Amino acid sequence: MEQERDEKQIVNNINETINDTIEQVGVAPIKQERTFLQRYGFPLVLLTVCLVLGGYLLYSQNKTTDNLQVQMAGVNFSYADTDGNEVTLENTNGKVRLLYFFFASCPNVCPPTTALLSQVQDELKADKVFGNKVEFMSVTIDPTKDTTDVLKDYADTYDADLTGWKFLRGQEQATAELAKKYQILVDKDDEGNFSHMNLIVLLDKKGNVRDWISANDYIEEGVNNKTPQDMAKEIKSLL
Repeated sequence: MEQERDEKQIVNNINETINDTIEQVGVAPIKQERTFLQRYGFPLVLLTVCLVLGGYLLYSQNKTTDNLQVQMAGVNFSYADTDGNEVTLENTNGKVRLLYFFFASCPNVCPPTTALLSQVQDELKADKVFGNKVEFMSVTIDPTKDTTDVLKDYADTYDADLTGWKFLRGQEQATAELAKKYQILVDKDDEGNFSHMNLIVLLDKKGNVRDWISANDYIEEGVNNKTPQDMAKEIKSLL
């Protein structure tokens, strides 16, 4: 028993000596080195997010133009407007144009589509590009009923600015054939009733077809309808 007490006393003395030495020398705690990712991980993640966001915004800005590839060359035409002036594809080159085949007595799609175009007109006028850089051309497929006076009244009903919106008429059969060349189907039944595809042809400044805009995407009821601002944006992407 006495030997065990002596051994414990020796161990205690050694421990006290070690502790006294540590206090005297002042051993500092060992610092663990931080890895590269620990030091720079968050800034790198933040930089990556900024680059991705910037790239997305740039893509969004150019997306409309990139999607509007040339579909086909526009087909030339010659019509008289409500002032008797000749309007052709060639003499309107240099402007972005909307070409719409319609008839004034249309009972369904033409009135809301023309109202839509009137709203788009106002958007473009606010941007000071209507008439000088953008022009609308509404061509009647029923020139027998749609006389010059009828077209003037129709244009007035929808507040059309005739300095940049031309209401055109020519030969019925030639117009139906022209519409077909623009991939717009026009039909007349045995009772003389007209029907047509409700598409608006988007022509660039060189006279190339860039898009067939479905007016129904704008005028039909629904939560996902497009707006006049959407159409104006598409037009302005070609300026």
